[in-house]
Amino acid sequence: MSLLVFATVFLVYLRALPPALAPWRDAGEMTTAAWTLGVAHPTSYPLFVLIGHALRAVPLGNFAYRLNLFSAVCGAGAAALLFRVTRRRRGPWPALAAAAWLAFNAAFWEVSQVSEMYALWALAAVGLLALAEAAGEEPTERLWPGLCFLSGLALANRLDFLLWAPGLLWLALSGRPGARDEDGLWAGTALVLFPAAAALTGSNYPFAALVALTLLWRSRGPGMSRRLALAAAAGAAGLSVYLYLPVRSATGPFLDWNHPATLADFLESVLRTRYGGTLDLISRSYATGALFGDNLRLWGAHLWDAFGPAGLAAGLLGCAAGFRQDRRRWLGRLACWWWSGPVFLFLANMPPNPYAAAIVRPHYLLSDIVLVFWAADGVAALGARARAWAPALAAAALLWPLWRGVPARQERRWRLHSYDYAKNALRAAPPGAVIVAKKDVELYALWHYQTVQGWRPDVRVVSQGLSGAAWYQADWARQDPDLPLSALRAPEGWSALAAGGRAVLATQDAEPPGALAAAARPSGILLAVSPGTPADADAAWEFVARRGPYHYDEMPDYFGADLIEASALASYRAGTALLSQGRTGAAERRILDAWRMEWEMPDAPQFLGYMAAASRRWADADALDALADRLYAAKLAEAHAFRSLPPVKEALRRESALVLTQHGVVLERLKRPGDALALYRRALAVFPLSQTRYNMAVLAWGRDWDAAAEDLAEAVRLDPSNAQARRYLDELRARRPR
Repeated sequence: MSLLVFATVFLVYLRALPPALAPWRDAGEMTTAAWTLGVAHPTSYPLFVLIGHALRAVPLGNFAYRLNLFSAVCGAGAAALLFRVTRRRRGPWPALAAAAWLAFNAAFWEVSQVSEMYALWALAAVGLLALAEAAGEEPTERLWPGLCFLSGLALANRLDFLLWAPGLLWLALSGRPGARDEDGLWAGTALVLFPAAAALTGSNYPFAALVALTLLWRSRGPGMSRRLALAAAAGAAGLSVYLYLPVRSATGPFLDWNHPATLADFLESVLRTRYGGTLDLISRSYATGALFGDNLRLWGAHLWDAFGPAGLAAGLLGCAAGFRQDRRRWLGRLACWWWSGPVFLFLANMPPNPYAAAIVRPHYLLSDIVLVFWAADGVAALGARARAWAPALAAAALLWPLWRGVPARQERRWRLHSYDYAKNALRAAPPGAVIVAKKDVELYALWHYQTVQGWRPDVRVVSQGLSGAAWYQADWARQDPDLPLSALRAPEGWSALAAGGRAVLATQDAEPPGALAAAARPSGILLAVSPGTPADADAAWEFVARRGPYHYDEMPDYFGADLIEASALASYRAGTALLSQGRTGAAERRILDAWRMEWEMPDAPQFLGYMAAASRRWADADALDALADRLYAAKLAEAHAFRSLPPVKEALRRESALVLTQHGVVLERLKRPGDALALYRRALAVFPLSQTRYNMAVLAWGRDWDAAAEDLAEAVRLDPSNAQARRYLDELRARRPR
């Protein structure tokens, strides 16, 4: 039966599997690290990198597809292992329900499709929880060394297994001879005292202390020294995979993140003490716990989507039954769930925007796995009372994801966005060019297709975000001594890249400084940054390939949508450039193309409204500006709901005020001055612009001189360089001296 569960789940996954690199998080970086035996970003995931590198020898499809297949095998293996473990303890129907709730959980299915380490992580999680519970029921401690070794090995894949460490230790050591009833004291320590200390200090030390305390606490008594020695030896054997990092780093691989060849850098990589991602930095912008309610709401939506009413009810029932039947095992599971669920979300403190939510989503799976074990117990408890309940809940577990449309959401067979993006970007680059990229998905897609697939080896792909890191500069100095790389925050760094006449281009997400950004010219889906770089806003689009669905709002994950947004932004910028060249028809085609890809982009109707106004098509301009106004209002509402930082909200308010002001001018042309004035006042309420005040002064001119004077004075105050406002204010004051 376990083999049948594995085969069924694997075939379902296989049908929807991406045929190449999936546009998902760090997938391109992980394939690059595995292909080149490199060092990925901390904690570097050496186990996944080594297994992935071994798959180079498998002659099956492209390398990214092999890693996708490996994830599918791990995901199906986790479901089959869960079925096997649960069937032995609870029977076939609870086991089938548990396997379905795990396998067709949308977040779990997603990570089982892509070339990342999460599916292997989930497989290890199921095995560890089952082994810890079995070890707790074995008074001989026969399974203890194996549990410690597997724990060390699992930590070599993802270090966040440590969130389970207190609960797993409690479970595994519950059956030792001489164990005493210490439930209440440990519960208060593990579930209340140490989480509070971690929240108050913002440090990982309280958690590390809890792990050590639990190990010592539960190990004391006869055989304590032997137990600790076995734990140290077996755990170290599993963790020894991390020795790959300094050994490989010393040889100078293509990717050598943080250069862990030295002891200090090695410890920083493993413990992730210096490396901080964008989300780490964003979370520090909010007070501790300020976003906990938002994260609980997102987590609740995920649980409803993954388990449905039947699964959640079964989980609660199983939890209650476990509390009554075996208090120690219940407490160990609760500690695993508590630390990997609510405590993790509280400490992560992530804003509820799509990017942060997509990053946090896989982390739900650790707590989900605990809930699945409880749900199996709940199905068994109901089945013991009435035989029909167990098969009914198993059927609900299978039918719920179908009703929620999970299979359609997970269809990635034709999502070739990473392939198309890399191909289109590299086509836009002249020989010997430098491409500067910033966002992970775009950058890692270029890394993968250049390094793994061998596309365009003459092009240098440079990370703007990493450019200031000493290890990254050393990497480039070793790979290409002729490319002088420094932090790409100042114009000097960009100018150095262009030395010797190199063409320098940037992806849409990159941020050239100041004047370079203003002078950048569209070149296909890239921007030509350096002077003299060949650029044609329209001709390059003849070679742009787009296959499969290219609609931003239809993408079920943030990362694929991000690549669509990059293409839409490139098309929009090409349209604005074409209009400046007087090529109105081509400009309109490019803007409409951008809008088709991302209809929620307010810039598109705003610019089309501007073009309509320039052609004196005032009715069309009115309709387009009204639509742009609504889209900006929706963006502002989203920014508030996503708890965006003040600079983000301010930029949106400014753009919204601009489109309202533009719309007011159109209404003036349509002989609707009252409506125009109402829009100007709305614009001022959103964001005070000098141009808005000037337009109000024009409306008041000759009708209300006091209002005109007030508006002109305010326009000058808001923008002293507004020459027209200053001129008319001086003229008005000369006419009407006080």
